[in-house]
Amino acid sequence: MQGYRKYLLEYEQYMLLKNYSKATLSAYSCALRQFFNWHYKQKVGFVFHPTHARSYLVLRYKQGSKWQTVNGDYSALLIFYRSVLKQEWDVEHIPRPRKERTLPKVLSQATVKKLIEHGNCFKHQVYMSLLYATGLRLSESLNLQVKHIDGQRKKIRVERGKGAKDRYVDLPEKTLDLLRQYYLSYRPVSFLFYGNVINQPWAARSAQHALKQAAGKAKITQNVSPHVLRHCYATHHLESGTNLIYLKQQMGHANLKTTARYIQLCSHYQLQVQHPVQNMDIQYQPNRR
Repeated sequence: MQGYRKYLLEYEQYMLLKNYSKATLSAYSCALRQFFNWHYKQKVGFVFHPTHARSYLVLRYKQGSKWQTVNGDYSALLIFYRSVLKQEWDVEHIPRPRKERTLPKVLSQATVKKLIEHGNCFKHQVYMSLLYATGLRLSESLNLQVKHIDGQRKKIRVERGKGAKDRYVDLPEKTLDLLRQYYLSYRPVSFLFYGNVINQPWAARSAQHALKQAAGKAKITQNVSPHVLRHCYATHHLESGTNLIYLKQQMGHANLKTTARYIQLCSHYQLQVQHPVQNMDIQYQPNRR
């Protein structure tokens, strides 16, 4: 496997220069290493033919990998073949996996309340409350620092979210007060939610486990994760009449279609249509011919 390191190093340098996020670089590098492990067992030396990529992706499907996993493998290999090996990528011969049209899972407001109340400690309760109140992604919430919270303007600055984009997210007064209580109890220095080391972010697995633990204590049978709370944030907002464009900006979606899919999850959603002509007092003269 020694010979593959040169390719992996060149691959990682390319992604760094293209300013990919750390999470994407880590995920794609991991996917490429798995491909290299498979490629090594084929005993074809350091020959990389497009048929090798195709065979590997087919194998991943046969192994039962989910669409998201195979799609990630596809993206990683596409960059490797095109940008490192400088080879053509025949999209007809190696088509990208079709996206699965599955609907997100959503909890009721009563279940979310129950989940938060069963957090193992105050930190876990505050973390789950923040996810639900802001719709932050897992990585965004764990990279959140004290300096990113603007108490006066009641906003959170999300730096380098998905797609390496910054945005501001509104912070409800109730959640802001909760964060102030949390700060007085835990005294975070840099990262708002830190792990065993005070100036290091909380591990993703630990945060995910905190939610699973709370769900178990609350006897919630539905799947619970940070992203489920993000789905709840969007769905419950729409049910309360929140504007779709505003919600798109808050969630950091690139496309309005992504936000609009949450309408299907609403237990009640009424599209309020107010035609402008209804408010115009036009003086008609029916006798004028």
